[in-house]
Amino acid sequence: MFPSAGGPRNKLVLKGLGVVAFFCIVILLLMSSFPHKRPGANLNLPLRILPLGDSITWGGQPGADNGTDGYRAQLIHALIRARYASVNFVGTQRSGLMPNNDNEGHPGATISELQDLMKAGLQMRPNVVLLHIGTNDLARPETAEEKWADAPKRLAALLNDVLDVCPDAAVLVAKIIQGADMQAQENIKRFNDAVPAVVKKKLDQGFKVAVVDHSVVLPEELVDGVHPSYSGYFHMGNIWFDAVKAASGLGVITPPVALHKT
Repeated sequence: MFPSAGGPRNKLVLKGLGVVAFFCIVILLLMSSFPHKRPGANLNLPLRILPLGDSITWGGQPGADNGTDGYRAQLIHALIRARYASVNFVGTQRSGLMPNNDNEGHPGATISELQDLMKAGLQMRPNVVLLHIGTNDLARPETAEEKWADAPKRLAALLNDVLDVCPDAAVLVAKIIQGADMQAQENIKRFNDAVPAVVKKKLDQGFKVAVVDHSVVLPEELVDGVHPSYSGYFHMGNIWFDAVKAASGLGVITPPVALHKT
């Protein structure tokens, strides 16, 4: 697991990561409890990454009918610069102009809707899943069926399904970006506060899961109060990169499962 923010040991770890990494990943439950394997990143290990979520994963912005490269452009550039030999995004969706533009971002999807929509993407058996979901549950009026307060329970159900199909994957679960609307901000804060407990339950069961803090992407980095600007997506890409690098450095990312062609 990645280091928590307190204690002398963690202060030494954070010093090593540097101030930027600390603010980019305050990954609350993470690496001190992640199952420890061989130290050091294997840069030759193929990364089969499933970006999973809603329009923020897809790269949505007003007027961009085919989406943008979103955070994925900066993430893949950073991984390549770090000399990872093989990085491949997978998913059933396509968006943006980058050559490797596969993802599993579904514009408008709530947590429950994504739970149904993500099934084909999970069958591609990623060894890394980047999950950012919840905005559409929390930035809209709640319904009798889907209360704001129950969003963490819906996240837990979705996470169960991800791990049922991909039990070997390193699943990085986002504290989601902020919203400009005051009610949305309040809802998102409560949701984000609950995310670590959802993740810890699966971590205690031995799964390779971690919390990644995207709540540091502020309303000023949004283009329409919901979707990130280009600089906001760049910020997200760097946060995901730090999280993938940390997981890779601990050796918890394992080779992707071989896919059998039919």
